[in-house]
Amino acid sequence: MKIIIITQEDSFVVPKNIEKILHLENVELLKVVDIDSNYSLVNKKSYFIKGFGLLQTIKMGLKVISAKVLNSVDIFTSYRLAIKPKSLKAVSGRYNIPFERIKNPNSVEFLEEVKALRPDLIVSYSAPVVFKEPLLEIPKHGCINLHCSYLPYYAGVMPSFWTLYKKEKTTGATVHYMDSKIDNGAILNQEEIQISPNETMFSLILKSKEIGGNLMCETIRNIQNSTVSIKENFAEKGSYFTWPTVDQFQDFTKNGGKLI
Repeated sequence: MKIIIITQEDSFVVPKNIEKILHLENVELLKVVDIDSNYSLVNKKSYFIKGFGLLQTIKMGLKVISAKVLNSVDIFTSYRLAIKPKSLKAVSGRYNIPFERIKNPNSVEFLEEVKALRPDLIVSYSAPVVFKEPLLEIPKHGCINLHCSYLPYYAGVMPSFWTLYKKEKTTGATVHYMDSKIDNGAILNQEEIQISPNETMFSLILKSKEIGGNLMCETIRNIQNSTVSIKENFAEKGSYFTWPTVDQFQDFTKNGGKLI
């Protein structure tokens, strides 16, 4: 099965999830694509400073800087050290997978690239841009996405924040078909996740993305074997959230919530 991965930059879990896909049998990874848009989390630094305050943002920043240093060492040593890849570019380089950073996956230029590669499947790890019909229709088996909530609940943006903000006891990870609406397509796989009493937004993101990465691999195997089980996503019965406001971030921290 020939696969293209489209996602946004992540230093912690997505590179591991890409490695998991590479270890599946009969899978050829054609390209890894990083969408660098205004909606990508890495481009929201000032937003997080205003919402979570300087101390929490610095703590998160140190985690990211540490990952970037390890990533630079990994690339400088030509991936000879036993360092887990800490960026999309690093994991692509280690396994000789073509890597590309773009703004818009719906552009004519990118669509022509994808058509030429003839993928069987496009895999999205929370890509920050809605895929339009011309892109969705290219792969033989469609486009599938990992969303870190138990759909149809907490669809939309930053589900890990919203489940903590609403003081939920559980959340989830869901792999679903993509259509031209956000988190709207049929559900292919999902798992409920317990939220621990001391959960931070960062720890919940890590947990849900890691479990979601396993679900994604299982789903790909099911598609390969024609054993995939499709469940309707009753989006109208669920819930949808947009970007939190700075005031909502501040309310979260006042009530004991933490970014990290």
